[in-house]
Amino acid sequence: MQNLPNIQVLAPGVRLLEAKAVRPKTTCISLLLLTPLLQDPAEIAVLASYLTHTCKRFPTRSALSAKLESLYGAEISGDCGRLGEARCLRLSLVCLNDARTLQGENVSREALELLLDMLLEPCAKDGAFDEAQTGLERRLCLEDIESEKNDKRAYALQRMLEVMCADEAYGLPRETLLCGVRALTPQSLYAAWRRLLERAQITVLVSGDVDTAPLETMLKARLSALPGRSPAATDTVFVETCEDISEVVEEEEVGQSKLVLGFRTGMRDRDDDYAAYRVMADVFGGGPYSRLFSNVRERLSLCYYCSARLVRHKGLLLVQSGVERKNSDVAKAEILRQLAVMQAGEFTDEELSASKKALCDAFSGVGDTPEGLDVYYGQLADGGVLSPEQTAAALAAVTREDVVRAAKRVTLDTVYLLAGKEAD
Repeated sequence: MQNLPNIQVLAPGVRLLEAKAVRPKTTCISLLLLTPLLQDPAEIAVLASYLTHTCKRFPTRSALSAKLESLYGAEISGDCGRLGEARCLRLSLVCLNDARTLQGENVSREALELLLDMLLEPCAKDGAFDEAQTGLERRLCLEDIESEKNDKRAYALQRMLEVMCADEAYGLPRETLLCGVRALTPQSLYAAWRRLLERAQITVLVSGDVDTAPLETMLKARLSALPGRSPAATDTVFVETCEDISEVVEEEEVGQSKLVLGFRTGMRDRDDDYAAYRVMADVFGGGPYSRLFSNVRERLSLCYYCSARLVRHKGLLLVQSGVERKNSDVAKAEILRQLAVMQAGEFTDEELSASKKALCDAFSGVGDTPEGLDVYYGQLADGGVLSPEQTAAALAAVTREDVVRAAKRVTLDTVYLLAGKEAD
């Protein structure tokens, strides 16, 4: 059995998570900063890219590239995403494992030092970031957000969530984010960076096969010295049931309409009967063995695609499908009929077995690469940590009765249709 990761508290709101990869060729070091979802969302979206391109020690992209090449072609990246109603900014560096270097160099130590420089010592002067770089990063961020509308599947999902969670932080509108990015300045971006360092819960994830003792010393020295640290709570609102169903239809010039159904699962937190919900969602709309795939898509040919997924950190079940507009009502009715099948326990033993095998197999490969071990962070953000084997065992133990119990707690909240415009 794979060992659980070693977790250490290095300072208030700062943790080190060390996880061993099964076949390590590389080491992955990530700095993960968790803040409330509505704290500077536009600025953090820009910072995720800004902080990966330069720092005081390497003030140009060419200087940074040369440093990365000296670390055996290390790669640095940044992104931000949601974890329930928290925003996670991630800076990551993947480098060659120390044991595989030509002369025994401590690449992991240099990699961590570089990552900390990128986060803690960016190019800034007189309370502002570089104006030209800020302008470039703002433009690129705007282009990324605006280009999302070209992906109609992702756009329809986002619009459904905006409607479904309109009174919750999770429903942050895309337009609000766009306006925030347009309005930010070098000064406001710098101020948001300072707030991030003061208020974020920081996790340092080191995965691979690394001697972390020298890394701990560096982390304690640099992160403990951050002034004014007051890590903010990142609680998520879980809405257990829905009483009034919202139905929204929006028209655009699209060849294929997008039908998205949002359900409340009844979960009270991310760990509330999680294994049962995970299997239920997979039997309902996971792989090619699922009810939605085999019936709505294949047998009835109502959709080009139809799938369901569980959003564990928010307690949502989301169904996405691509349909002809004329078939949208019939497709919706059939999706709800398949949920009723789940609630009545009328799915087959073969469907349940195939689902559990697929889910367990997915966890068996988690430890193969350092990057795959990021699964631990999603667990650590809210509480305890399970090994992949422990998670797989919990999924394998789910019974038909467990699945039915979970399905019966699911209620429809929102129906969103991004419809192709009808001919006059």
